Amino acid sequence: MWFSFFIYTVLTALLPGPNNILALNSTMKSGYKNSKALLFGIYSGFTVVMILAAVFTSLLLNSYGFLLNYLKYIGAAYLIYLAWSVISGKPAELDQNKEEYTSKKTEDFWKGFLLQLVNVKIIIYGITAFSSFIFPQFNEQWIILIFAFLLSFIGNSATWIWAVAGQRLHQFLNRHYKIVNTVMGVLLLYCAVSLFL
Repeated sequence: MWFSFFIYTVLTALLPGPNNILALNSTMKSGYKNSKALLFGIYSGFTVVMILAAVFTSLLLNSYGFLLNYLKYIGAAYLIYLAWSVISGKPAELDQNKEEYTSKKTEDFWKGFLLQLVNVKIIIYGITAFSSFIFPQFNEQWIILIFAFLLSFIGNSATWIWAVAGQRLHQFLNRHYKIVNTVMGVLLLYCAVSLFL
């Protein structure tokens, strides 16, 4: 069972999804250093969602499963917005003044954090992991909390891998940014559409 748990969590985390595509796009355009605020927002939001998934899995599945349908529409709308941002984006200018950069860092943190609250992929990732693998084995709150952090670590590690890929391929991807942005935007649109398939 634990082998299945790790296969499920690692493969699901590594597959292209909103977090991974956004991290790749940000480090490709701005470099890893200038993307830290966005990545920290993603990491923080992901952790919060895993804790919430741990706390509310049984409630959502047993009593309020219909809320997932509403969340699906909100998530799809946000993914479409992100897809447009990615497709219409250009490589970041390196000569931004410090005030603009500080403001952008704050915006990027919240962009990454809020994405997690409507990211149906990670919500379902958490609910599935808890309902299929963890709750059948454990009831102790401290063990459930450890699993919430473990799921967060696995998911955030996958996002970090995508971010590093964007950094390493920075020059190549920036030379071909129109094609790359279009492909990544289409993948985000696919993520939005796949919520309804």
